[in-house]
Amino acid sequence: MPEDVHERAVDFCFAKLDEAGGNLSALPIHLQTVIIVYSAQGIIDNGGFRYFFESNFPNTPSYQLFSDGYRRIGAEDQANCIDKAVQLFPFDNPHLYEQKRQEYLNNSCEDDDCELIKLGDVVCGDKAVWDKLNIYITNNVSAFAP
Repeated sequence: MPEDVHERAVDFCFAKLDEAGGNLSALPIHLQTVIIVYSAQGIIDNGGFRYFFESNFPNTPSYQLFSDGYRRIGAEDQANCIDKAVQLFPFDNPHLYEQKRQEYLNNSCEDDDCELIKLGDVVCGDKAVWDKLNIYITNNVSAFAP
C-alpha cells in the first residue's frame, strides 16, 4: 500500500483525537493503536526509553497502554521491552510519578550500562515497528476512512 495512504491514516487518527478533545479512550481501538504506537515510537526513536519515560502523556495512561498497542500491531518483542523497563522502576505505577521517574532516570541511568537504556536501544530505531504499523494500517484500512 502506498506510503501516502499510511500517512493519511495517521492524519485521520490524530484528527479524530482532536475531535474527541484529546480523549484517546473515546476512539475505536484501531485508531487508538495507531496513535499510541506512532507517538511512542517517535519519542523512542528520538531518545530511547529515557525520552519515553521522561515524557508525560495526557491523562497519565499506564505504560501497559503502550505495550498493548505494540502487541496489537505484532511488535511483541518491543512490547516486552517496554514491560521489562517499567518493572525496573523501584516503585509501582511509574506513569503516575513524574518526579520519582526523573530521579530514578537521573540516578540509575547515567550510562549505557543501565538495563533500561539497553532495553530502549532494542526498540530505538527499530524499523520493524514502523513496518508492522504500516501492515496494521493496511490490514484495517477501512477503520481509517471517513
